[in-house]
Amino acid sequence: MKKTVITICVLVLFILGGCQMGKSQKPSEMDPKDLPEGRAFEDEFTRSFIQSTEEVSPGYYPFLAKNGKWKSAFPKEGLTNDLDYTSKDNFESFIFTDAKKGEDSSATVNVSYYSSFNPGHIESKKRSLRSKTGYDLDFEEISEDNATYYIAHFEDELEGKENRSLYGYAAYIQKEKDAGGINVIYTISCKNHCEDKKEAELKEAFDWIKTIKFVDDSKDDGE
Repeated sequence: MKKTVITICVLVLFILGGCQMGKSQKPSEMDPKDLPEGRAFEDEFTRSFIQSTEEVSPGYYPFLAKNGKWKSAFPKEGLTNDLDYTSKDNFESFIFTDAKKGEDSSATVNVSYYSSFNPGHIESKKRSLRSKTGYDLDFEEISEDNATYYIAHFEDELEGKENRSLYGYAAYIQKEKDAGGINVIYTISCKNHCEDKKEAELKEAFDWIKTIKFVDDSKDDGE
């Protein structure tokens, strides 16, 4: 009887251990049939950045940049490719799209990391974003942890495109303790009934920008 109980306990521990190992695996190491639904998991290149199948918020998963200097949440329908991704020690840039099935709107997000951007000279960094977007941006300043976020809303109607609008955010994020800065241009394109969804989409974009965090080089912070 004791041997039977011991055997059952060992089997249970083995099964639980196996489940835990599965959870600790990165999506790129897992069997595709065991992955969540979404373009981010279906595409091999995009999947390589996702650190876990555990959501950090509904529909978003942990993303780690190739250079290991910053991280963020990543939407399950997000998609990037090797042509839109450049990674070097001092610079990293990538573009991803987020398009939900059956929706009239989609997002294109452009992120650029610069290791040489020191704290200070914020006005020149704001001017640079105004020049890149072509909009007269009015930035809101938000300080959190080891970073300050400068985020500005923009909105436009596309000439010659009936019922098509552009809106979103441009942001500069500065690492405060040492060098490191990130530019973000988050653009939402909508072709119909934009007013019905604009507020929710802008909130989602704003909240996503604030998921971008610098990785502390002194810690193993890649989770």
